[in-house]
Amino acid sequence: MKLTAFLIIALIMSLLWFSASNDLISYGEGYIHFKQVTMRFQDTDVLISMSYDLDMFSSMYIFLFGSHNLEPDIDNFFSDFDDFEVLEIDRNNAVIFARNVSRINGAYYLYDSHELNGTVDVLLMVLPNGDTNSFIDASSTEATFYDV
Repeated sequence: MKLTAFLIIALIMSLLWFSASNDLISYGEGYIHFKQVTMRFQDTDVLISMSYDLDMFSSMYIFLFGSHNLEPDIDNFFSDFDDFEVLEIDRNNAVIFARNVSRINGAYYLYDSHELNGTVDVLLMVLPNGDTNSFIDASSTEATFYDV
């Protein structure tokens, strides 16, 4: 009886490992669906909150082995940003901090567009004065400016 239980568990783990290594934990949007990205500008930096959904097998994989396995995909999604770090990550949300994304030009901060390595359902860009620009099915951020 113990041998049967062990074999069943080993088979399930093998299937999960095989699926994850070949299809699930890969770059692209095959297993992860980016729902919303909110960018809150703070001087030259930006605090990014994102939410996403995982397919069933990926969700089980993350449950078993930890959400840190999503970090390479999140890094890849924001690969056009020069200096950023993932502050928090869990099964459905992540928080990223990007430094020096804007530059000062007179009385304004100028933010240049950045490509996203994928598509997000809703992109919200929240300026320091509270104004919000929203974009549907965005694959890049939009260039903007805001007061110093």
